[in-house]
Amino acid sequence: MTLPPFEANPGFVELSLRIGDHVRTRRQARGMSRRMLSKNSGVSERYLAQLETGNGNVTVGILHRLSLVFGCAVEDLIGGGARPNVEKGHRLALLGVRGGGKTTLGTTISAKRGIPFIEISSQVRAVSGMDVGEVISLYGHEGFRQYEEEAIARIIEDYEKVIIAIGGGIVETAENYNLLLAHFHTIWVKTSAAEHISRVRAQGDERPMAGFAAAEEHLANMLSQREAEFSRADLVMDTSRVSVECSVTKLTELISSNAIF
Repeated sequence: MTLPPFEANPGFVELSLRIGDHVRTRRQARGMSRRMLSKNSGVSERYLAQLETGNGNVTVGILHRLSLVFGCAVEDLIGGGARPNVEKGHRLALLGVRGGGKTTLGTTISAKRGIPFIEISSQVRAVSGMDVGEVISLYGHEGFRQYEEEAIARIIEDYEKVIIAIGGGIVETAENYNLLLAHFHTIWVKTSAAEHISRVRAQGDERPMAGFAAAEEHLANMLSQREAEFSRADLVMDTSRVSVECSVTKLTELISSNAIF
């Protein structure tokens, strides 16, 4: 029996389309453009476009690169999608820079669902016996990150169902960030640099406003530098120019559609 050309085999066509769909879905869920995925994975933007439309003759090496960016197994990009991760349980971490809306969203969903909400700064205070400022003053940022790791570990041990809010600085310490990604469903709560600053100012903190233009430029650069790490989160939620009510609705939909709670 003579087999048809490999590319004309219906099974191969179906497989290519399925892989392309998995890659596109995971990329979009993280709010990543093809350009960003290309930058993070080393796979050309043109090839990614072909792959996502089922026209790319994908190799195991390419799938491995993409799986590292998405934080999944290679077989998840081939088969039926990601398997349930029992390590994450029903723990949700909202992460990002101050002013994105983590605390507002976390406290609102906590009240609606009756699920504990913890800001990581309060947990650091619980394990260290000091305010965050005191910890940094005495032990520096390295000492703070050690207490942060202990705080995350304690929440993992004590809670099967919980919502936490954690600052964007966690991405600076690979051990802490990997611990978070492995044991929590993570959502990057993002907004523009200008909105970050205006929201912090509305909270009564004028420090970011010392030279608004310079502060906004500095924050924009920092967000750009951290974008690749933030994009490793399971999902992304943009709160730019969106009301609190709409953001709560969107977050509720993300939680339900991804069976987090």
